[in-house]
Amino acid sequence: MRIAVDGPAEGVENMRLDQAMLDEVEASGSARARIYGWDGPWVSLGRFQRPERDLLPDCPVPWVRRPTGGRAVLHGHDVTLAMAVAFDAWLGAPAPRSPRAFADELTLPIARALARCGLAARQGAETGRPGPSADCFAHAAPTDLADARTGVKLCGAALRLTDRAVLVQASIPIGPPLVDPALVFASPAPTNACVLDRTALEAALVDAFTDWAGNLRASGVRRLS
Repeated sequence: MRIAVDGPAEGVENMRLDQAMLDEVEASGSARARIYGWDGPWVSLGRFQRPERDLLPDCPVPWVRRPTGGRAVLHGHDVTLAMAVAFDAWLGAPAPRSPRAFADELTLPIARALARCGLAARQGAETGRPGPSADCFAHAAPTDLADARTGVKLCGAALRLTDRAVLVQASIPIGPPLVDPALVFASPAPTNACVLDRTALEAALVDAFTDWAGNLRASGVRRLS
């Protein structure tokens, strides 16, 4: 697996790079990941969201659409991860593909990286009832990571499954938002008080995904259902 740690970029470029990574993986049958930041506050909308419905009319933050689904994420104060894995490289042969199973597998290294930074995260722990908010962090879905002690959402993750590969995009807040979420969303999530060191988290993510890829090679093809 090739893992890139990129500097901050504007939203359109970040999403272009993530889509290009998915296209490359589909063509080569490989696995790629990139860890990156944003050049200021941005909103990424899930591929089925609409700005006129999900953002406030006077939202001062530029937006971009993600290749993956899910709800809107306010970026700029987070570390973002994108990872694409081809089914040929991972599964070896056609197999039933469950989005939840892929989410559990692909967020496991993120949970391990957070643990290395002092945060115990649990996978697949849905917290609260999904409400009308378009804000991703207003609700922890089964594909997300939440604090094992408090239930506070630590990482929002969204997936896209194509015929040949899976893409996951994940956002991990590491400090207070650069813009008040109440200027972006009609029903914003409570501000996460978590503060993490960007360099330490990036290094932990690289180590965790390198170990994950090594275990995958050692154990042969992986079948998920």
